[in-house]
Amino acid sequence: MAQNILVPHDFTDFGDIAFKKAIEIAKKFNSKLTLLTVIGSDIDTSGMNLTRAQEAHDEEENKAKDFLNKIKNSNQMENVNISVNIIHNSSVVDGILSFADNNNIDLIVIGSHGRSGFKKLVLGSVASGVVTKAKCPVLITKKST
Repeated sequence: MAQNILVPHDFTDFGDIAFKKAIEIAKKFNSKLTLLTVIGSDIDTSGMNLTRAQEAHDEEENKAKDFLNKIKNSNQMENVNISVNIIHNSSVVDGILSFADNNNIDLIVIGSHGRSGFKKLVLGSVASGVVTKAKCPVLITKKST
């Protein structure tokens, strides 16, 4: 049974689809759901002094927190215990896996962009990295066509 469900969210429709599926599962099993965003090193702070670079990171974190809280608050009628977490890690995959390992996560529900072939090779795939390395089950959701 999945008591602790993790939903990594990347602020796309794919994250929304994963979240909706995770809500369905959480309601069936009375699970706790955690929305997670990993803030990587993709914030361009070149040319900024240390204070401004920290402000840029703080702004990014505040935007992420506001977005995740909006999702959480719009789903309060679902009677699912939802928490919000933001972590910093230069690797999104490693951040998700580390969070899952350190927080007794039983199931990860993650959206996939569904890239394949050359695009996947060039762009990489967070969902693929998570499913390959996770110690718990992973459910990958895709956008229906």
